[in-house]
Amino acid sequence: MKFNYKNSIKNIGLLTVAVLCSLSCERDISDDAVVAEFPSTADIFTDNPVSMGSDFYFPYADAFPEAWSVDEEESYQGSASMRIDVPNADNPVSGYAGGILRIDGAGRNLTGYDALTFWAKASEGVKIDELGFGEDFDQNKFMASITNVSLTTAWKKFIIPIPNASVLKQERGMLRFVATPKQVVDNPDGVLNGYGYAFWIDELRFEKLGTLAQPRPKIQNGEDAVAQTFIGGNLTVSGLTQTLNSPSGDVTVTASPAYFEFESSNTNVATVNENGEVNIVGSGTAVITASLNGIDAEGSLTVESLGSYTPAPIPTRDPESVISIFSEAYENRPVDFYNGFYQPFQTTTSSDFIVNGDRVLYYLNFNFVGIEFNQNVPTINGKLATDLHFDIFIPNEPSSNTALRIDLVDFGADASFAGGDDTTLSEGFTEGLVAGEWISIDMDITGLNPKTNLGQIILADFNGITPPEEFYVDNIYFYREDGENITPETVALPLDFELSNPANYSFTGFEGAVTTIEDNPFPNGINTSPTVMQSVKTNGAQFFAGTSIDLDQAIDFTSSQTLKMKVYSPKANIPVRLALETAGGGNQVFVDVNTTTSNEWEELEFDFSNVLNASLDYQRIVAFFEFIEGTPGDGSTYYLDDIQTTN
Repeated sequence: MKFNYKNSIKNIGLLTVAVLCSLSCERDISDDAVVAEFPSTADIFTDNPVSMGSDFYFPYADAFPEAWSVDEEESYQGSASMRIDVPNADNPVSGYAGGILRIDGAGRNLTGYDALTFWAKASEGVKIDELGFGEDFDQNKFMASITNVSLTTAWKKFIIPIPNASVLKQERGMLRFVATPKQVVDNPDGVLNGYGYAFWIDELRFEKLGTLAQPRPKIQNGEDAVAQTFIGGNLTVSGLTQTLNSPSGDVTVTASPAYFEFESSNTNVATVNENGEVNIVGSGTAVITASLNGIDAEGSLTVESLGSYTPAPIPTRDPESVISIFSEAYENRPVDFYNGFYQPFQTTTSSDFIVNGDRVLYYLNFNFVGIEFNQNVPTINGKLATDLHFDIFIPNEPSSNTALRIDLVDFGADASFAGGDDTTLSEGFTEGLVAGEWISIDMDITGLNPKTNLGQIILADFNGITPPEEFYVDNIYFYREDGENITPETVALPLDFELSNPANYSFTGFEGAVTTIEDNPFPNGINTSPTVMQSVKTNGAQFFAGTSIDLDQAIDFTSSQTLKMKVYSPKANIPVRLALETAGGGNQVFVDVNTTTSNEWEELEFDFSNVLNASLDYQRIVAFFEFIEGTPGDGSTYYLDDIQTTN
């Protein structure tokens, strides 16, 4: 049996207060008075939470809220253990488990301990992303964690060394955990699926092991990093770890900056605070180093300040006409990364910086680089965008013949990389790439269609011409040249072609059919709507020439499997084929219906009930006029409108 303790534990401790007061009014408080220390209780969980108060479990805001509980059927020792249930990746509430156990009340004095220890096992072999302590949802000042913790179905003891116990005089964060689903390929497509599991923790406590030795702190992951920046710039020391040797081998913990003491070799150039935040105050060079509990940390950060910084021009376009992915002037869409570090051929590195609150991308050793927004974030629907904008700054004089190419990739209707319907638009820029000033680059992207799943930008060389070796980038955004709203409208049934901007519609005429959206040339009879779709079957066009129309939503056939469509044909008694396909094309089904009149609007009905595959979502409509094998196009003009399901 398991119990969820969230907001349910009501153990009320007794607090005894002793007040000592001198009866003599002439005496002050004794000089020998000592400030009371916080309790040094070691146990956190044995069979129940120990001295944690009544409200101690706090899941992360976006994590599965009911992950933590007490399980009375599993334990390493005693009668119960903590159980953490990790949900499947597709869980509608949340796709991971994460949270903290925080003392509900005053913290503990942990200066007498050197490690957090516990026993753990899982329902199957898994790796837990993070386990640690020191997170309290306040300052989170003394966080320390181990990562990729390998659990099996057997109980095993784990040790999380305390990087520097002398600073833990009032700690409330007793445990933190982050656990994502187990990634498994269990399908012929090779797609990873995330499956949930459970794991248990028991005998959770702080200990003085006395067996942890050979401390080896690091900053910058032990490397001597170099960063170029400007006065007013901000950097943060990263890659902070402490490694100690335990009886079972080395254990490395990621550690918060507050465990370290930082130092700058030249405070006239750069200062560094207790959080490892570096502020650039002058020109020149400064080296940032650190120590932990008196031991010098391996690694450093050399700051090369180039002096005053000239920011990129502030964009002035109306935010409603912009989709931004990197700019302080607009709200940015989420991005996977601004440098994919593609292996093995990419040499480009990054040394991004912040100056006076303005983030700037900095590419060095440049040969090519990828910016992506498709893996863990949504692709971008930019079908109304006309241009892609970059501001770049080349700090050093480039070669006399230099160029830069920009590739923009649309992942197509399936929204997946290399899904078979990807399209790429490329443009090379050879003019105006000079050093020492910001250069605005605007790429016309009207030739890329449908632009509904933009997911990648590549910067590279152009026709083998050497690109700049290094440059800064700011203000990357898509925009609509006319300044109107760039937010696309939804294209779905009923389809009447009356959206405010025809660019909302993604359609293609093929095999000799020329398709456009036009004013209704015959606004009478059953169709007086202002706008219709025109299809010209040009002379010599294939008999199967037609028009495909992509929808933003799958057709809902719940109440009816029959579609109706208004058509205007110059010929009577000719077959009109209406086909349906899944997103991006494929799995086509079709129905043929003949026109019954000419030169007037009529409504045709297409019954798909005998051909639909109920397991598929149909998101593309394809219309063919005069679908007669062996009959080429003769220049006839056809019109269609108002496609919808019947009532």
